[in-house]
Amino acid sequence: MAKKIKKNRKKEIKKIIKKLNLSDYEYIADDENITLSAMAPQLVDFLNALGIKKLFEEEVKIDKRKSRYSPSCLSELLILQNILGYDRIESSRTLSLDSHYQQKLGINSYPDPETFRDELQRYTPENIDQLFIVNKKLLELLAKQEEPQYIDLHMDSKVITVYGDQEKAEVGYNPQKPGRKSYHVKICTVEPFGFTFAIRVESGDSVSSTGFESFYRQCVEAIPTKHFVIKAIRLDRGFFSEDNIKLFEADYIFFEVVAKQYKSLKEFIQSIPEEDFEPFNLSETIEGASFSFSLDSWEGEREFVVVRKLIRTEDNGQRLLFDDLYTWHYQVICHNNLDMSPYEVWQDYNQRARIELTLKELDYDYFLTKVPTGDYLANFAYFWHSVIAYNIMLFFKRYILQGEWITKTISTLRKKLFNIPGRLVNRSGRMVMRIIKGFKEVELLNSIRDRLICFYQRLNPAPS
Repeated sequence: MAKKIKKNRKKEIKKIIKKLNLSDYEYIADDENITLSAMAPQLVDFLNALGIKKLFEEEVKIDKRKSRYSPSCLSELLILQNILGYDRIESSRTLSLDSHYQQKLGINSYPDPETFRDELQRYTPENIDQLFIVNKKLLELLAKQEEPQYIDLHMDSKVITVYGDQEKAEVGYNPQKPGRKSYHVKICTVEPFGFTFAIRVESGDSVSSTGFESFYRQCVEAIPTKHFVIKAIRLDRGFFSEDNIKLFEADYIFFEVVAKQYKSLKEFIQSIPEEDFEPFNLSETIEGASFSFSLDSWEGEREFVVVRKLIRTEDNGQRLLFDDLYTWHYQVICHNNLDMSPYEVWQDYNQRARIELTLKELDYDYFLTKVPTGDYLANFAYFWHSVIAYNIMLFFKRYILQGEWITKTISTLRKKLFNIPGRLVNRSGRMVMRIIKGFKEVELLNSIRDRLICFYQRLNPAPS
């Protein structure tokens, strides 16, 4: 009876399989030649050409006993798994299944998440400074690829909300999560490259001007001045103060900083005659005017540009219908370039939007806000690895992928290039990475080796 029931059940199952066209096969996890990312080996090659592991070996000295994984190896792995899209340290467990990837890296097994955490928790304040030196060396490598030129520094800050009891996380200004503990991160980028040059992680009750002078000095003094000359610095309103402005003036740097609209400044703007405003567009919905002004606490006058945009008033989120319900939205920029018109100052300052995009990409795509531990220095070190991963991808897009790929986000690269599985096979003595039929970027993948060789030769020219 039991055999008959079992037989009937098998028949019923077969009918369902046939009716639904179910995939009737068994899964076996035994193919050591399949890799999760067919392009991961080329990313490893690129890091080798860039000399990342050597940079970490030379500059970052972690105090630890000899172990299976050197500090430079773990830093390389943290950077690579960030590039490949593993948003948390725990997520990297999947890479322990990719034997081809491990073989390419020269390791017998992939570190578990606790190994990464233990490593990050060994970082000292000196090690954090050493990570800055690593990043500075990367900027020097970028200089070898580019012509000598003027550069601009853009500075901004970001609040990183934490969930838990992280060291040095405090309650401060937090527009996304009011009342939550956070870190306050300052960031400096080098334009026109979008290179993230420096970060500073502070407690959440800090503001943009907290410790700004030392952060500014660290950035300015580390720029390779034989190749790059700082022309201008652009900052948002959080950095607006006479003390900061004096720093720029002492260094003979053009600056553009959004002014906080104090009462005395607002009253002065209201007194500017209408005829002093010049239109920036044909519809005359954006206008600007120049003026000199000194706040009560300042030692002297500075130059300002006020820009006003005509916007519709809104009622409960709905735009009103009548044209007379428009209002002016004001932005005030303090600057020291007397040769520029109000329109030129406004246009020039708008270049700072690039750093806002950089911060957004660091947040969403390089996981800058994924706080991994409860220790302040460990988290600072993790953030630095995210930044270095971001800069490495700037190199990779600019000098290896080139063309339209330069403007692509890492999210697009992961979807279209990086996270494509492959199977390594030996075909008549030549190793071939087989990927899905019809993959349209196959020629790009085949060209990368030669581009890597040219890139390496530019970084390491043969002696004449």
